[in-house]
Amino acid sequence: MKMKEEKKGQEGSFGKFFQQSGTTISLVIVYIIICIIFTFLSEYFLTVKNFLNIGTYASITGVMAAGVTVAMLLGHIDMSQYATLTIATMTVALMLQKGMPAGLTILAAAAVGVLCGTINGGLIAVFKIPGIIVTMGTMQVFRGIAYLTTNGNTVMIHDSSFGFIGKGYVFGTIPFCIVLMAAVFLIIAYILKYTNFGRKIFAVGGNEQVSYLSGIRTGTVKFLGMVISGVCAAAAGLITCSQVGAAIPSTGTGSEMEVLSAVILGGVSLSGGKGKISGTVIGVLILATIQNGMTLLSLQSFYQMIINGSVLILAVLLDVIKSGALKRE
Repeated sequence: MKMKEEKKGQEGSFGKFFQQSGTTISLVIVYIIICIIFTFLSEYFLTVKNFLNIGTYASITGVMAAGVTVAMLLGHIDMSQYATLTIATMTVALMLQKGMPAGLTILAAAAVGVLCGTINGGLIAVFKIPGIIVTMGTMQVFRGIAYLTTNGNTVMIHDSSFGFIGKGYVFGTIPFCIVLMAAVFLIIAYILKYTNFGRKIFAVGGNEQVSYLSGIRTGTVKFLGMVISGVCAAAAGLITCSQVGAAIPSTGTGSEMEVLSAVILGGVSLSGGKGKISGTVIGVLILATIQNGMTLLSLQSFYQMIINGSVLILAVLLDVIKSGALKRE
């Protein structure tokens, strides 16, 4: 009898471990399978240079996804990230045109991220408006401001030192934008796992009412979470305009769902309170690798749209299955 209880306890422990890490393990397996498939389909896929290209391509989406992860853990969706990114790029480009130092423009971009996040967070925390509604509105407002700033014209960037952010290399081999993306992910991971604020994010996202009754200032937590999302969008803007060498008002138009797809695919629940930043990392890599593989195979953009849309549907479907919503019907 005692042996049976011990065995049952061991099985329970294993089940608990698998439940906690199963999503990440599954995603890693999926990623390996995708890499194997593209290795057979293209001779250029399995090379160090190509994987660095994947990392470079993923850096913009990855930095934004880190911020969206925080917002979604709170139960909100930030649709305004690309618009925030665009305002940040416009700010940087216009300041560089006036001869201001690159360091100052980076601080200005961060300030733009804080401002946009403050607007989103304030509307969500004070007026209790759902995040998706708020950010769909501010997405249009921020995008309009970006167009008005330059009358819809592209602003070129000629500062060579600023170009290091998106096109520079560390130790002559690793793109700096990959290092920056990794740093952002590590910072967010530390906040979520080791700080009191991180624990409050999960608590508020899991059950806001209970969190409020337990003494957590839920409005403040949601406000700061949206500010983090805004700052991440601005950081992604620095990489974007540095890589392109210009600030374009239409940057990211129609690509808003790409970031959300990566986060949802990574296992972050749409309802909030559940998910890991490690899952987001793998979700970003999966989407970037699929995009890279399709490009190597020279697939038409129409097919790429179909595949990207299918991945989004699959990601949401997985979230529904994991939440147990189908069982409750």
